[in-house]
Amino acid sequence: MSEQAPQPPDLTNAPPPKKGGRGRASKDEARRRADSTRAARREETQRALKALSPEKKRELVRVNGFMLGFGALALLAMITLTLGLPWPAVGLVAMVIAVVTAIRGIRLARRTPLARGAVTYLALGLVLLAMFAFYCIPLATTWQEQWEYQRCMSQTQTIEGEDACRAAFEKATESDWRRIFQGGGK
Repeated sequence: MSEQAPQPPDLTNAPPPKKGGRGRASKDEARRRADSTRAARREETQRALKALSPEKKRELVRVNGFMLGFGALALLAMITLTLGLPWPAVGLVAMVIAVVTAIRGIRLARRTPLARGAVTYLALGLVLLAMFAFYCIPLATTWQEQWEYQRCMSQTQTIEGEDACRAAFEKATESDWRRIFQGGGK
């Protein structure tokens, strides 16, 4: 028994391949080109990493640390701000520390090669954290009323009692907002 190598198919009567069409061949070709482009970029990044001085490599590691620290602090802030009192105080502190961490990370990343993505990540995170900070404004301005509301809700055991607590909280916060925005109130 002799084993023969497979022969290529006879394409003399086959239709010519479509050019510029949206067939399977063009999608495969586009995918191959994208993969080769990604591989070339990856190789270029690896060469650039090898060419960095040890000092710049340490700075790159520090940038990564700032990014991880910022992400963890921002997550901690968002989680604790949604919990009951006194946890939002921890969230506010975590938010301030996250902002400082992000700013320091951006300053370091701007002068570190291969860390441009970190600048984008940290800047976008700062914008999202600033938007979340607007969530904290009512919390900070109604801190005392929230304590009273939470105490009232923990002491009541009826639906009528919960409604009374809610009504008292709404009345107290309405006068706070009037005092803040109109400069007066009852």
